[in-house]
Amino acid sequence: MYGIVILNYNSYLLTCNLVKKLVDFNKVGKIVIVDNNSNDDFSEFIKSMNCKKLIYIKSKKNSGYAAGNNIGLRYLYNHGYEYAFIANPDVEFAENTTDQIYNFLLKNDNYAVASCKRTIGKNGRTGQFWNLPNYWDCLIESVYSGRKWLDSKYKNNFDIVWSDTTSLYYDVEVVGGAFFGCNLNAINEIGYLNEHTFLWYEENILAFNLKKNGYKESLLLKCSYEHNHIRKRHGNNKHGIYLHSKRVYCYECLRINIAKKMLLSIFDFIGYFESKLIYIIASLIKSN
Repeated sequence: MYGIVILNYNSYLLTCNLVKKLVDFNKVGKIVIVDNNSNDDFSEFIKSMNCKKLIYIKSKKNSGYAAGNNIGLRYLYNHGYEYAFIANPDVEFAENTTDQIYNFLLKNDNYAVASCKRTIGKNGRTGQFWNLPNYWDCLIESVYSGRKWLDSKYKNNFDIVWSDTTSLYYDVEVVGGAFFGCNLNAINEIGYLNEHTFLWYEENILAFNLKKNGYKESLLLKCSYEHNHIRKRHGNNKHGIYLHSKRVYCYECLRINIAKKMLLSIFDFIGYFESKLIYIIASLIKSN
């Protein structure tokens, strides 16, 4: 049996629709809905479902992706579950997908996180993975042109994953956080997701800490899931949150020195105001 954590923030209908599908999955023991102190209230929905699998936890404050999901992961671990999934409300996947990932983790103790290929909408596709960024990656990622260059680095890898029809799985360094299965013993061992981040870069910190403790991450190639979101842009008014999370990774994982911190601050300063400018220009174009 495995549990599933769904972190909600003002996504009531998406969360309800996902839960209605998951309750019929045979190997799902618990579905933990964690509401990150949003305007939604699932009390009546839980009553109407009348399903012992459902657990509803209303967080007293919105502390972000990592802290919110940790509430659900800790609940499952403390109630005897060894395997769990994190699923954003806006993802869709079949029972066979979670079963394949669960069976893979069950048979491979050295893998702490596993997911699968991802589609965006009906036509787009991606590998939903990347390599752990080094300091220079973090530096150039502060600015728009640097992010575009890094995106191009992984395109060939995505094509390889989608064209591979023989392999069962593909080892990666970092799995995206929208949907993945995990070994809760390993997650507990490293202290769960890093709650110094609010959004972004939590997957990198998780992967770094797991790798340091000898664990691997992988993508299963015989299944996939769909992510129906509007792609997050770093050129927006939340870019400061992203830059903060990136600094957490650089400080706590890469342990960069003072000189590198100063250089990173300069690039982050440029990137922050560049992002504000892009956001303003995009808003003006949209309004016209």
